[in-house]
Amino acid sequence: MKYKSLKTTLTALLMGFMSIGSATANIMSFDISMVVDNDFAVFSGNSTSINNLMYQNNEVWMDQIDNLSTLDFTLAAGDDRFYVLAMGGGGPEENISGLVNGVNITSLSVSMSSDLVQFLSGYNLGGVAAGTYNASLADVQTAFSAATWGSPTLDSSQTVIVRSGFGSGFNFGTGTAHLFSFDAADVGVDVTDVPEPSTLAIFALGIIGLTTRRFKK
Repeated sequence: MKYKSLKTTLTALLMGFMSIGSATANIMSFDISMVVDNDFAVFSGNSTSINNLMYQNNEVWMDQIDNLSTLDFTLAAGDDRFYVLAMGGGGPEENISGLVNGVNITSLSVSMSSDLVQFLSGYNLGGVAAGTYNASLADVQTAFSAATWGSPTLDSSQTVIVRSGFGSGFNFGTGTAHLFSFDAADVGVDVTDVPEPSTLAIFALGIIGLTTRRFKK
C-alpha cells in the first residue's frame, strides 16, 4: 500500500515537472509592427551569429503602411537577439521605423551594420522597391560575418516615417541594405534558458526510478 501511495505521489511530481516546462515554453516571444522603405526581413540569433529567418516582407512599402499589422515571433533556444535586414530600392529616401513589443525602435540601443548588398544574391533595386526580393538565410549569415557596426542616424521627417505614424526612425544610404541589431532583453523578452518539457520529464523519471528501486530494497 505504501509503495502504491509513493508511486502515485511520484507520478504527480512528474506531471508537475512537465507542466512547468510547458508553461514556460513560450516566454521568449515578441512582436514587431514595422515599415521599411523599401523592403525588409527579420532574423534571430545572438551576438556572434544569425541562426534563423523568421519573416520575409513581400509588400511594396506603400502597402506596408496601409496594411500595417503586428507580427508575432518566438526566439529559438539559444537566440537572444533579433535582426532586421532593411533594404533600399534606390529612391530618394531609405528608412526604417516601427515598434517592438510596443517600444519605438529609436528608443532602444540599436546597432547598424555596414552595407551588405554585395553579399545578397540577385539583389536588384526593382525587386526591392516592389517588396518582392527575398534575402536568403545563407547570404545574410555570410554578410554578417563580414559586417562592421556603428550607430544609425535618427530622423523624424522622411515620408515613410511620417506616413507610418511612428514619429521617428533610422535612415540609411540609397540603394543599400543594412542589418539593424536589437537585444531582445531591451524589449522585455526573457531569454533565460528553460529546460524543455522532455528534459524535465527524463529528470523526473530518473528520480522516480531511483526512489522506487530504493523503496523496494
